[in-house]
Parts: sequence; structure tokens; C-alpha cells
Amino acid sequence: TFALLRNSTQRKHFFRWFRSFRRDYLLKNKQPWLTFDAIDYLNSLSLKGMKIFEYGSGGSTLFWLNLGAECVSVEHNPDWYELMHPHFADTDRIDYRLVLPEPSENKEAQDIADPNLYLSDDVTFSECNFRKYVCQIDLFPDNIFDIVLVDGRARPSCIKHASKKVKIGGLIVLDNSDREYYLRMTANLLQDFDRRIFQGVAPGVTWFTETSIFIRRV
Repeated sequence: TFALLRNSTQRKHFFRWFRSFRRDYLLKNKQPWLTFDAIDYLNSLSLKGMKIFEYGSGGSTLFWLNLGAECVSVEHNPDWYELMHPHFADTDRIDYRLVLPEPSENKEAQDIADPNLYLSDDVTFSECNFRKYVCQIDLFPDNIFDIVLVDGRARPSCIKHASKKVKIGGLIVLDNSDREYYLRMTANLLQDFDRRIFQGVAPGVTWFTETSIFIRRV
């Protein structure tokens, strides 16, 4: 709390950060789990009619829909999928997909930064891969989405597959981009993108984090 109040660029978020610890804040307020500065940037855009693809569902899905966008959302957790599904009953602008992880043939430790391995850093899924989950975006043509949100599992792999699916001028939104391994082996795939970094406070957490938004140039 004191670090937030001392930070000249972040103290403006204090009251909504404080409110964000209320139960189901993100869902009730239709907010993505990104830094507040990144949320404000996205709110400044005209999203009505835009085509969004997101890895990981929740407040972000409601955020896109509330602003008039169309959304394809891929979720790996069946319990969360069932919880979220009723929120979308009144709209046809959502394509909501449950795609479970698959058992991995290779049980040996591998580099989670490698986008070709489709791995998660969650020990719960240490013997699984998320190939089918990540590859859902490949069912769509290249250069079709205005925004791809990478806020789910196997994020290096998601970056790899998303990089060709974003329109010129479109965005890849990478949450928790301060986690070094997300970009260690994927930065070269984003050479045609300009990066904007939004460091600071996010809903419901007591530490500063980082959201990066990559804007495709060509």
C-alpha cells in the first residue's frame, strides 16, 4: 500500500485497486486481470466490432463483450468454464471453447520457454502439454484478429501462434511480461511489433507487475 501511494504514476489507481479485493471484483466490474495502466490504454480504444482472440477467460471476456467486440475465448479449466458460461447466455458475440491439456509423451524436464513444447510452468500440469489449446487460433486465417490476449497457459507457445494472426495495427497483449521466460525464445517472432510496457499495480495483487502490448507495424 505504501509503495503504491509513494509512486507518482500509480497512486491514481489507489481507490480502484483497494476495491479490487472485493469478492468477484473482476467479473462484477467486467475488468481484465492486467495492470490498471494497460486496462486504461485498452479502454481508450474503440473496440466495437473488433475481433478478439484470448487465451484464458474471465473478466477480460466480459470486458471485450461489454465494449462491443466479438470474442473467441479458449479456456483449459473445466470448472472455470462452467462458472463462466452463464455470463455469456445473452450474447452471440462469444465463441467459448474448453480445450483440456493432453498427457505428454516426454516426461523428462524440458525448457518451458521453448514455444515448440507447449508447456506450462504450473506443476499441476508438469506431465501435460497444451498443444491443442494453443493451436485453436490456427483454425482461423492469418491477419484476422484485432487483438490477441495471451493470459492463459503455455504463453511462449501462444505468442508463437498469435504473431501471424494479428492484423497490421493489431495488438498482442501479454500479461505478466516481467516473467523473463515468456520472451526469451519468442522475442524474434515479435520483430514486426512495437512494444509498449505498462508496469504497475493490477487488481487484487499487492505487488507491481507488468503488461506488455505489442502493436503490429507490418
